[in-house]
Amino acid sequence: MTIQFDTETIRLITLFENLSGATVKDCIIDNENNLVYFVVGENQAKFVIGKNGFKIKNIERILKKRIRIFEFSDDVQKFVKNLIPKALEIKIVENQNEKVIIVKVDKTERPSIIGRNGRNLKILRKLLERNHKIKNLIIR
Repeated sequence: MTIQFDTETIRLITLFENLSGATVKDCIIDNENNLVYFVVGENQAKFVIGKNGFKIKNIERILKKRIRIFEFSDDVQKFVKNLIPKALEIKIVENQNEKVIIVKVDKTERPSIIGRNGRNLKILRKLLERNHKIKNLIIR
């Protein structure tokens, strides 16, 4: 599945790649919360963050937006673990030709993963849909 970007997203991706040196696989802009989510290649998050977070803070200042970084992986379980590091257990279930991911997390972590009004969960679902064609994500 090819991901299509609008001109603002392409501009942000190009600027981000030039500043960080990382390869961007996917990007979602959340203007409502002034956030940009970048999915970078495997093992490239450390290049984006930089020493003591200096590089990422500099990029946030230039873009005038907060940034969230996730590492891509061809392995679905590893990608989900990159999206939700506090996941205790990850199950992939196939129902009628569509994959569903069930993630078990600690009860105290669940609200922060889901987010206010399900905002974080919507972003996670969108990233999984666009990168691995997974229709649903369930947090338990």
